[in-house]
Amino acid sequence: MTRPDQQTDISRRSALQLSGLAIAGATLAPGTGSHTPIAFGVNRNYYQSFTAAVHGAQAVRIYYDTENVFPDTWPDRLPGAWATLSIRPHPLDLLKGTLDSQIRNLLQSAPAHSELSIWHEAGPGNPLGYPRYINAASMSLMHTHLQNLCRGTNVRYGSIICGPANQREAWLGRNLDWYGVDQYDNDRFHNPDGTLNQAKLYQRMNANLATWRKVAGTQHPSVRLCETNSPLDSHRTHWFALMAAWMAHNNGHRILTYWNSVHGKATGGLSGPWPPSDQVVSHLNFLVRTYR
Repeated sequence: MTRPDQQTDISRRSALQLSGLAIAGATLAPGTGSHTPIAFGVNRNYYQSFTAAVHGAQAVRIYYDTENVFPDTWPDRLPGAWATLSIRPHPLDLLKGTLDSQIRNLLQSAPAHSELSIWHEAGPGNPLGYPRYINAASMSLMHTHLQNLCRGTNVRYGSIICGPANQREAWLGRNLDWYGVDQYDNDRFHNPDGTLNQAKLYQRMNANLATWRKVAGTQHPSVRLCETNSPLDSHRTHWFALMAAWMAHNNGHRILTYWNSVHGKATGGLSGPWPPSDQVVSHLNFLVRTYR
C-alpha cells in the first residue's frame, strides 16, 4: 500500500480538483467561514486500523444497542479518541429519573469533545425496527431530558437521523447542542450515467440544514455527519470531498465514516469493508490535513 505521506503528484492534484469542485458548489452560511475545523473518524470496530492509515483522524462512533445497557463511565479503551456515543434508554425509565444517577456518572466521567445521542435513526418508517414506544413524542421528551443532564459536563448532546430532516422535525429535539445525520451515497444522488450528482446531494443537505435551523433556534446550528460512506469505491473520493466541503461551510465539526465487511454494492449495503483502495485512503489523509 502507498503510504499517505508518499501520495503521488497525480493523486494530490486529483484530490485538490475534487475538493475544489466541492468547495465551488457548497452553500456558504454567513458567519461560519470556509475553514470550520472537522474531526474525522470511524465506527469503533475499525478505529485502530483507520487511525493507523489516516493520520490525524481522532473521532469514533460507539454504539450501545441494548435497551438500558450503557457504561457506568465514559468509554476509555481508545485513549484520546473523541467519542460520539449512542445509547438506548427506555423512555419511561429515563423520564421518571430512574436512570439519572447512572447517566450523570457517565457524563461526569467524560473527557472534552465527548458527544451523546439516543436511539439513532429513529423516525418515520422505523428503519431499525425500534419498539412502538420509540416515537416522535417520546423522543422529543427524552431529548429535552438528556440535554438538561448534559449541561455543565464535557458532553454535548444531539440527535441523529437518517433520511430528510423535514420529514422528521417532530423527532429532532429543540435547542440541542448539535444535529446529526447518517448519510450514505445511494441512487437518489446519482446522474443517469451513475456518477455522483453534487446538486442533488447538496439539495438534501441544505434542506436538512433549513430544518435544523428551525428546531435549533439559530441560523448556525452545529452539525454532525455521524455515519457516511459509499458502497462504490470509485465514488468514495468524490463523496468524501463533497461532504467535507459542505460540512466545512455549514458549521459541521465531525465526520464519522462507517465501514462494514458485509455491506457493499453486491449485498445491497451502503458502505463496504475497510480498507478501501489506496486512492481513497490517500484522499482521506488529504481531507484530514485540509480541514483539521
